[in-house]
Formats: sequence, structure tokens, C-alpha cells
Amino acid sequence: MKTSCVVLAAAAVGIALLVQSERQNRQRLALHAEELHQELIAEALSDPALRTMWTAPGKLPDEEYTKILHCNRLISFLSAKFRAGLLDTASLRVQARWVMAREAGRTYWATLGSFREEEAVDRIDRAFNAIMADEHAAMVAVDAVAT
Repeated sequence: MKTSCVVLAAAAVGIALLVQSERQNRQRLALHAEELHQELIAEALSDPALRTMWTAPGKLPDEEYTKILHCNRLISFLSAKFRAGLLDTASLRVQARWVMAREAGRTYWATLGSFREEEAVDRIDRAFNAIMADEHAAMVAVDAVAT
């Protein structure tokens, strides 16, 4: 009987280690993907031809699209930090409020927030998007009262 308990405990520890290892591997992959994404945005910011290629026809003037790309860098960075567990819900909300307090952040979310919601793949993406959308709505409401 004792041997079976020891084997069961060892198996449970082994499974826990595998789960933890898989989680850490997914976090590393997410951070690496974010690094590549940041490089692509940097290239688009420095190359007008790339900006033109990725802008929807007639959608935004180059100056506005450049601002959106800068904002995309920040929001994608926050998303990666949230996914990796480097931001909790409360600290993400503080960061989201700061972003949405700026016109560029509100313009970004009004333009691309629905796309981010469409591309969400899991509960982490949906939670991130919900916080960003909540803070966007709160700041839009503040703007409406102020004017």
C-alpha cells in the first residue's frame, strides 16, 4: 500500500512539473512572438512603403496611421506582459486607463479594438480586451461630459 502511495505522489509531482514547464514554454513563445511583432512595427514606422502597404486603402492618412502603429506597440507590449503574468488585472487597468487618457489610445481602440476582439484566441486575450474596452468607454464618457 505504501509503495502505491509513493508512486502516486511521484506521478503527481511529475505531472505538476510538466504542466509548469509547458506554461513557462508558452510564456517564452508569447514573449518571442511579441519581440518579432515589435520588430515588424518598427520596420513599418521607419519605412513609408511598408506603412502604405499595411494601411487599409483610404482608411487613414499616414500621420494618423503612424500614431496608431506607435499605440499598437504599447498595447501589444501590455498584452504580452499580461499574458506572461507580469501585469495583474489591477495593474493592467491602471495602464489601460493611462493609455486611454490619451487621444492616440482612444483613436487606436476605436479603430482597431473590434479587430483585437475578433482575433482573441483565449480567455486571457478576452480579459485583456475587456479591460481595454472598459477603460476606453470610461474615457469616451469623460470626454463627452467635458464637452
